[in-house]
Amino acid sequence: MNKKYLAICGIVVVLVLAIGVVAYENGIKSTTDQPKLYVVATSTDISDIVKEVGGDKVYVESIIPPGQCPGHFDIKPQTLETLKNAQLFLRHDYDSQKFSDELVKSSGNNNVSSVTVGANNATFMVPQMRLMGIDNVTTALVQADPQNADYFKKRAETLKTETNNTAGEQKKRLSDNGANKTKVIVALYQSGFAKWAGFEVVATYPPDISLEEIKNLVEKGRQQGAQLVIDNLQSPDSSAANSISSELGIPVVTLSNYPGGISGTDTWANSFSKNVDLILEQLKKK
Repeated sequence: MNKKYLAICGIVVVLVLAIGVVAYENGIKSTTDQPKLYVVATSTDISDIVKEVGGDKVYVESIIPPGQCPGHFDIKPQTLETLKNAQLFLRHDYDSQKFSDELVKSSGNNNVSSVTVGANNATFMVPQMRLMGIDNVTTALVQADPQNADYFKKRAETLKTETNNTAGEQKKRLSDNGANKTKVIVALYQSGFAKWAGFEVVATYPPDISLEEIKNLVEKGRQQGAQLVIDNLQSPDSSAANSISSELGIPVVTLSNYPGGISGTDTWANSFSKNVDLILEQLKKK
């Protein structure tokens, strides 16, 4: 009985492994049975663009969890393992030191092309920076897989139109609810979005702000009539935002810089719209 049981277990294990191999192989094949371009991105705002522009011609993975600050992400052996088979590696300009060419080479992959996308240390949650990101990613995909250049370019134009439409719709919602008449204190890495949204930014604060700096911000906020604190989900500590909010008696809203940072926001459009929803919840309380 035991031998028969072990034999059955052995068969089950073999079948599971076989199914896993088939699933993996199918994951990196396009609908035309041509191998997909294997892309690795540092963050989900890059991988989101790769998915939209690359369609069924690419297979993409992201490295940094969307709820984590890229600056506080620790390189692990699994990180190098992810890079080992990549054909194209995409990173933000602010990732380029942590994810250097030397690090990529240390994975043992000598055939990967590393490309830096974006500028000004900005994430793609700011619409104009996302448009730049779409162009950068498209150029990288075309260079890595020129036979699908027309396919990538066509999808990129569609994505840019969708991005502009979403941004326009959300900007109207913000304007209609008085964002352009609201003074805010903002986490540094949400300042680009806050300015795009039309807020009057009274002051910004970095992730590693000191108690003395918080005290100065509170005083400035009081003098300038700040009405809202905008914090960054990916920052390692929310105590600064909570302290400012408490001292000034004003609400705080926490926004995400990356798709997937908040539950139910796996795409840029969902994440972007959710950020606006969260802001409007506070503006309507004014």
